[in-house]
Amino acid sequence: MNRLPIFILLFFHVFLIGQELEWPTSASRSFSSNFGENRDDHFHMGIDIKTNGTTGHPVFAVNDGYIFRMVSNFSGFGKALYLKTESGHTAVYAHLESFSPLLEKVWELQKSDKNSYIINARFSQSEFPVKKGEIIGYSGNTGSSFGPHLHFEYRDDSDSPLNPLTHGLTLPDHVTPILKEIALTPLSPDALVNASSITQSFPLFRDRDGTYLFPDTLSVFGAFGVSIKMVDKREGASNIYQIHKAELWIDNQRSFSLQYDRIPYSQTGRAKTLIQPSLHRHNFGEFQKLYRHPGHENLTIHSTDKTGINQLSPGLHHIEIRVWDVAGNKAVSKGLIAMGFPTKVQIDKIFKDEKVITFAISPKTGVTPIKEATLYTFTPFGFADQKIEILHQEQVGKELHVTIPIQSTRERIVQFICKNQTGGMAAPAHWQEDAPISDMISLIPDLRISHTDFGVLFQIETGRYTEAKVELKLANEHTFKAYPVKQIQPNVYLSDVILPQYLSNIKYVDISFMKDGQTRDVRFKYQFGLAENGKAIRVLSQDKRCSILTNKNTVYNPVAFWIDKVKKGAAVKNGFQLSPIYQLQPFELTLKDTFRVGIRYDQQYALHSGMAIYRFDQKDESWVFLPTKNDKNEHILSTTLDQCDALTIIQDLKAPIVISSFPAKGGHYKAKDMDKILVVIDDILSGIDGDEETLSLELNGQPVIFAYQPMKKEISFFLKSPLSSGPHDFSVSAIDRVGNKMTRTIPFLILD
Repeated sequence: MNRLPIFILLFFHVFLIGQELEWPTSASRSFSSNFGENRDDHFHMGIDIKTNGTTGHPVFAVNDGYIFRMVSNFSGFGKALYLKTESGHTAVYAHLESFSPLLEKVWELQKSDKNSYIINARFSQSEFPVKKGEIIGYSGNTGSSFGPHLHFEYRDDSDSPLNPLTHGLTLPDHVTPILKEIALTPLSPDALVNASSITQSFPLFRDRDGTYLFPDTLSVFGAFGVSIKMVDKREGASNIYQIHKAELWIDNQRSFSLQYDRIPYSQTGRAKTLIQPSLHRHNFGEFQKLYRHPGHENLTIHSTDKTGINQLSPGLHHIEIRVWDVAGNKAVSKGLIAMGFPTKVQIDKIFKDEKVITFAISPKTGVTPIKEATLYTFTPFGFADQKIEILHQEQVGKELHVTIPIQSTRERIVQFICKNQTGGMAAPAHWQEDAPISDMISLIPDLRISHTDFGVLFQIETGRYTEAKVELKLANEHTFKAYPVKQIQPNVYLSDVILPQYLSNIKYVDISFMKDGQTRDVRFKYQFGLAENGKAIRVLSQDKRCSILTNKNTVYNPVAFWIDKVKKGAAVKNGFQLSPIYQLQPFELTLKDTFRVGIRYDQQYALHSGMAIYRFDQKDESWVFLPTKNDKNEHILSTTLDQCDALTIIQDLKAPIVISSFPAKGGHYKAKDMDKILVVIDDILSGIDGDEETLSLELNGQPVIFAYQPMKKEISFFLKSPLSSGPHDFSVSAIDRVGNKMTRTIPFLILD
């Protein structure tokens, strides 16, 4: 009676053994990057195995099968092999220095036949069979590689990458993932997090048993989503890695989950939809979303159909985030969220002497008593000053009485951040008694606009403290509509979320100050354009010299586009700036597809060469070339983007340069020491595409088939036989992305 279960168990054991793979290289069993890491515009589809900073380590067939494809490129995977295993999977080995001797000869024949380094050869099942553990190549640093390593991918029978560490490659690991910060994002027009309409992030604190705790009870109203900043670590490595699995649980019910096991290449462009956009774009780090925005695709790593967008009933709710690495090590974060209706507080001074002042804080809306308060001071110019020490506080009915040193309030505005007994956060309240107050005429307000996933926020900064009532008005030539704003700091006011549809015909944004029956309006001119799925639009800057042209698939949901002309932007250190800087908006929003942008240049530059559009990279603080078309009849440069950036026109007139070479100019070498030519080139502004159309290498006047490593910017050629004694030379040419050309001939001497 027990034979059937034993047979099944033995069969399962044999099946598992059959699925185990040979580790791909003898260089090491460590890796620098793992499966599913977000690379801003794509997923990392494999693992990067360390090779101790060197090349030439044996690379093995992970299973029985045959080599069915061989490629070599200047970029991408460089030299790579594709192995089809008997199980139907595909193993990919990238950035190789060389293939096995037989395959290397085939590669050389392919190069000679095509007279090119760029090879993409396919083979039948019978041509190059291999056995598990057989050497098929040697690790290198070719293609778009930032250092010696082996990039290894493992794909299923539909060519979709699988996580190698959950599909045959296993490594011991006893380090749990690290949870750093949590973020809550309002996901409906009326939603609030800690009484704010913008995303809020909070540090996590690890207790003695290893659980990561929220810093406090967090307050929400309306629909919201949770994001978390987290990394995985391994023993003996300083690298940080992608986690394998994450789940969000609310009141013991799973709300959302992610699992990085399989990602089709068709989904790699959606990597950015998994990252909380506003925090990432403003360089606050990578927070992975534990929710899926409506309209975003349900990816294979979304291991549940639930969206993770939560709208809770009033009261306290338990939140738990569970995170695993591929070895099963688990980290947990816990906390409380209070769902409460928006509330305001009333601040009344009830006592004052020469040393202290006491306030009574009471609910202005709602009946729930105030439980706690945190007080800060601000200067009349809006700068945060200090957190105030509370000398005494006590509950008196629904009121909270708070006593603070009177010295801390002199010529300062006091901000009250309060919570009620259910954990609900009240909107910030402000009080002042002797702070300088600016009259309405001397105020010079500034306006900032932010586009969230569900609408647009207008932020008004007055520059000086005022007791005037502040109001926002959206207007066109004939009508206007007024919107209230909330005072979130003494000199900062924030609107409610306004649907982007309401901005489609708006030309003016007015800020109104009202006091004692008098009104002052400050007008800002804007040209908004409403993009919707299935509809293309064109948006112009105020000066009519910059335009955005969307396509029918640019956005997931309705989005308001506009263009800000930057008054003072990042300096152009190299080249000549030929246009203003334009900040395309919305800067923070994740877009579904690309859009076109055009910038008109002055007629005086019509005959100039070397012009292109550049975007500003905030991380590197540098201007980055964009592939640009020049309509010389209309005097317009245009390019394609998939996110809104700051752009300008820059003219690059400097050709590429040679940084170093072997052999060096005028060098004397013995024939046995002269086995290769290496040239490092660079271009300081537009850069070099690095292909066989823009690069060339000649030895003694004869073209040779060379390799190019774009990260090192190195051209290389290995001699097949020693050079004869006497004078020789090689010539290198390079054309940068705007057409500037460099040609340099380097003579050298081979000694007897």
